[in-house]
Amino acid sequence: MKKYILLFFIPIYLNAISQEEKSYVFNTFRSTQLINSQTTEMVKMKGWDFSIKHRFGVIGMDSSIYQQFLGLDLPANIRFGFAFPITERLYVGCGRTKNGKTVDVEAKYLLLRQTEENKIPISLAIYFNTAIMTDKFPRVPSNAYFSDSTTAFSYKFNHRLSYNTQIIIARKITEKISFQISPVFIYRNLVPVGEDNYSMVVPLGGSIKTGLNSSVVFEYAYRFNNHPLKDDYPLSLAWESGTVGHTFQIVISSSNELIEQDLYTKTSFNYLLGNFALGFNLRRTFWYKKKKTNP
Repeated sequence: MKKYILLFFIPIYLNAISQEEKSYVFNTFRSTQLINSQTTEMVKMKGWDFSIKHRFGVIGMDSSIYQQFLGLDLPANIRFGFAFPITERLYVGCGRTKNGKTVDVEAKYLLLRQTEENKIPISLAIYFNTAIMTDKFPRVPSNAYFSDSTTAFSYKFNHRLSYNTQIIIARKITEKISFQISPVFIYRNLVPVGEDNYSMVVPLGGSIKTGLNSSVVFEYAYRFNNHPLKDDYPLSLAWESGTVGHTFQIVISSSNELIEQDLYTKTSFNYLLGNFALGFNLRRTFWYKKKKTNP
C-alpha cells in the first residue's frame, strides 16, 4: 500500500520542483500536435485554438499522381478542432472528423517542463481522448455472433466509443532540434473478429528547424499488436511554417486517418510501394480582447 501512495505523490513532487524553476524551455514544438500525434505544447492563456486537419485520397508513384490530381479528386478526410486553456498546464478541446462522423473530446495536462539548466531534462504531459462514432453502423449478417460464438450479435451504444490515453515525453535538444516519444494505449469497444480491444503503440517524432519560421517535421509509429500487415506502420512527413499565432503544415502521410484511435489501428497505405496521401494541417490562435477601463 505504501508503494502505491509513493507512486501517487511522485508526479506531484516533481511538478512542485518544476514550479520553482524560472528558466523554462519554451516552444519545444510549434503546436499542440506534431503532425498527427500529440506534443507537450499547451494552448496559450488568454486565447483559444482553432485547427483544421485535411488529408486527400491515396495516390502512388504512377499515373494516379496526375490522373487523380495529387489525390484532390478522391474522397478526403477532414477534422475541425477547438481547444481552450483552463490553466497554463491544462487545456480541454473537442473536434469532429469526417470519417465515421466522429466527435471527440480531449484533455492534456503538463506535468513537467524542461529547464535550461537541465535540472528537469524533459517535458512530460499526459493526454486523454474519448471519441464517439456517430455514423450508421454497417450491416452484419444474420448469423453473426459475439466472440463467445453463442450470443447473436447486435450493436450497442458503447460500440461507438473508443479511448486514447498517452504519456508524452519531449526534449528540446538544441535550438533547432526537438524530439519526442509518446507511448499510447488505445481501447476500442468494438473490433473485428481476431483483434484485441486494446492497442499498444509507440510513436516517435521530431522537428528540425530549417529557418526562422520553418521546420521539417516527421513521425513514425510502431504498433505492438493489431498491425494488419507486416511493416504496416504509420509514417508522416511535413514541412511546417508558423509564428506565435498560427502554424501551417504541408503533409505527406501513409494514412488519411486523423484521430489516433483510427490512425494507429487501421491499415496504412504501403509507403514502401510509393503509396501516400497529401494533406495539410492548420492551427490558428485567437486572442481575447482586453476590456477597456475607464480612467
